[in-house]
Amino acid sequence: MPELIQKLSADAVRLENGVAMSILKAEDFGGEYNQRSLAYISFLKMTGLWAMTTNSSQALWVKLFQKRDSSLNKILWNLGRDPEHISSSFMDRFSRYNRIAKVGAAGWRSLDLFYNYQEKIKPQLNGNFESWLTRLWVEKMENRQAVTNRLKVLIDLLSDSFSKFPQESEIRLVSVASGSAQAVIEAMKRNPHLTIRAILIDLDPTAIEEAGRMIRSCGLEDKFKIVCNTPKYLEEVCADFRPHMIEMVGFLDYRPQKQAVRLINRIKNLLPEKGLFLTCNINKNREKIFLDWVLLWPMIYRNEEEFSELLIEGGFSPDNIQLIYEPFRIHGIAVCRR
Repeated sequence: MPELIQKLSADAVRLENGVAMSILKAEDFGGEYNQRSLAYISFLKMTGLWAMTTNSSQALWVKLFQKRDSSLNKILWNLGRDPEHISSSFMDRFSRYNRIAKVGAAGWRSLDLFYNYQEKIKPQLNGNFESWLTRLWVEKMENRQAVTNRLKVLIDLLSDSFSKFPQESEIRLVSVASGSAQAVIEAMKRNPHLTIRAILIDLDPTAIEEAGRMIRSCGLEDKFKIVCNTPKYLEEVCADFRPHMIEMVGFLDYRPQKQAVRLINRIKNLLPEKGLFLTCNINKNREKIFLDWVLLWPMIYRNEEEFSELLIEGGFSPDNIQLIYEPFRIHGIAVCRR
């Protein structure tokens, strides 16, 4: 198992199904852990409740008078992705960054905003109203901090994992629903002494374009192959490549139980003995109503037991699963060994 996991194993707790779970402290990986006050969370929930009323009313109107054949969930999704739609004057009307977080939900643009907020966005802010609103939501939200933490932990885990195949002249990784693949690229940059090759799979051509730009800027063009497609073609992609590791971060947040179990089982069967699968799932948290109704960002939330059971149903042994949660316990990363 990766070194970071080995360090945590002694302090890990065992869930009822036998899976080991560890909770990191922010200082363990240079993360963020600024818990919000009850007053802030109350305001956040009130904003979410108001948006639930207005957005559900808009969706019902569209359903009744414009798109009768569409489901309410699809209408709400389309409203959220519409750059002209406003969920709340308190959030996305006057801040372009808050609007990017909503319009780009479930895609690489929102993640890029969250991942790199401290480095890219915060230095641009001044004392105007837009900056105040951006700090109020994008900066302060526990979910933004948690997804930034997820990136940092994942980079550490991937970097450690690469060193677990010393007998291999070449280490091969496949990233499923890779987005911009920032974690994979950063982890590879940390290991210039290793021969690593990666295949990125994503259906979004803009994500593929962004990944390509980042790869070129790092001079890693000869290390990557990019495939614009869905996980349906995973077996075809892996047939000749034969990966030692498969990474899939964020995708389980949108896969119902049966679909998720089937996908995990397919991934397990594509790994060699002692091969590694890294994935994650969002946990239930107190800001959920805001994500659901203000950002209109629908996800499938699973707690520690549900997440671990998903992996076990997918074919991984409880003894070969390690769950690692960042300090908020919003995002859990699983490292599974075949």
